[in-house]
Amino acid sequence: MSAEEALLNVKEIVKSLGDQKVISSFYMEFSRRLEVLKLVEMYCKQGSTVLDIGAQPFIISCALRMMGYKVVAFDVDPKPYAKIAESCGVDVIKCDLEKDELTVSDADCAVFAEVLEHIHYYYLPIILVKINKALRMGGYLILTTPNVASLFRRLRLLLGKQPIYRYHVREYTMEEVLALIRGFDIVKAYYSTVNDLTLVDAKFDDYLRIFDYRDLIKIAFKKPTKLNVLRTLAYPIVKLKPSLRQLIIVVGVKSKEPMLSPLENW
Repeated sequence: MSAEEALLNVKEIVKSLGDQKVISSFYMEFSRRLEVLKLVEMYCKQGSTVLDIGAQPFIISCALRMMGYKVVAFDVDPKPYAKIAESCGVDVIKCDLEKDELTVSDADCAVFAEVLEHIHYYYLPIILVKINKALRMGGYLILTTPNVASLFRRLRLLLGKQPIYRYHVREYTMEEVLALIRGFDIVKAYYSTVNDLTLVDAKFDDYLRIFDYRDLIKIAFKKPTKLNVLRTLAYPIVKLKPSLRQLIIVVGVKSKEPMLSPLENW
């Protein structure tokens, strides 16, 4: 099953077992999750073991299972959405990344999507070493995180508003993310346009039909809210200047097991 087919199939599970928050997340973040799944499809062989780290509400985990992968999902609080994972046959391990070890080794891939920004900076080097150790040599890490230097973060700051999303501990630049990832050779690192296109005011089904700038313009005409107009005006700018886009994506392949410095262990 393709990435898009799998993700669309998860919709009915989310609608029957999820709450309104998860249902909204499924639609609003559909395109971002699809981009992650396509990267897994590209770099990880079907049938291989994929770790979904920070997996709640298990939408990516379920889609990966439907794509034919063996999935182990880790989350600090899996209970609220455990039924979603169970319905897909996903193995779930309760794990506080800041305290616990990942109880697997020799996995083929690890998905670390929209988690980096929720963790205290002090623990990040340790956590990324844990993820490295959970992978086999030659295994892939697929990471996504918001870009703190995006155009919209800069505009908020200019207006005297806090640029960082209220539930995030810290957000990063591409340079900072690459500096954190040790023990991996970087295969691909880029700024994705997906959030600049899709984080708009729209009806649920409309989120599944935003693929390019023309679709964004249609949304803005249909619903000319302040956000939609701003997204439409800003998109040509971020298209020309990638570092102003909202989403950082990095794919790395494990090349060694890094050592932490004494300061990082302290």
